[in-house]
Amino acid sequence: MALKERRAEPPGPKSVASMMREAIERNGYKDVKECARSIKVPYDLFNKVVGGHIPKDAQLIEYAKKLNIDHRELILAAYREKAPEEMKRYFNSVQLLDNHNKGVQELSELIDACNAEQLAELLNIARLIRSTPKEYCQKAATLLALYHQLPPEVMQHFDSVVLLTLRSDDLPGLKEFQNAAKKSIAPRSGRRRRLRS
Repeated sequence: MALKERRAEPPGPKSVASMMREAIERNGYKDVKECARSIKVPYDLFNKVVGGHIPKDAQLIEYAKKLNIDHRELILAAYREKAPEEMKRYFNSVQLLDNHNKGVQELSELIDACNAEQLAELLNIARLIRSTPKEYCQKAATLLALYHQLPPEVMQHFDSVVLLTLRSDDLPGLKEFQNAAKKSIAPRSGRRRRLRS
C-alpha cells in the first residue's frame, strides 16, 4: 500500500494514522509493507493502524520506539480520537502539558488525593468561582496573596477572626453571601445542596 495515495488531512491535531505515516516517510520506507518487514511487526495489524485502527497502548508504544515517535504524543492522539467530541479539546499536545503551569500538576495531585465527599466540595467551590464575577475573583486572589505575606503570628490571628466570622449568625452580609452561594452552586435539577457554615 503506497503512502502517496492517502488524502491530505485538514490542519489540526494529528491522528495516530497520520503520525504513523509521517514516521514511515521520515524513516525512508517506500511503503507500509517494507516498513513492517524492516521493524519486524505483523503487517496486517500495522497496516490497519496506518489506515486508522487504534490498537492498545502497549502496541502503540512498541511502534513509537521502532519508528522514533514520542510515545506520549502517539498515545495522547489515540485517546483524543476515542474521546467524545465535547472532550477532545482537553487532549492537548504533551509538549503543551509539559510546559504548563505547575499549578495544573498540583491541582491533579490534589484531586487524586481527595475522597468522594472532598471532591464534591471542590466541585462546589469551582462552581462558585466560575459563577462569580471576574473582578471579585481578582480581589479574592489579591487578598490571598496578601494573606500569604503576613507574619505567622498575624496569620494565626487572622485565621481566628475568619473562623469566628463564619460561626457567627448575626453578622451583616454573611447570610446574604451564603444565600447567593447556595443559589450559584445549586444543581441544575432544581434541588439545592446545603452549604456547611
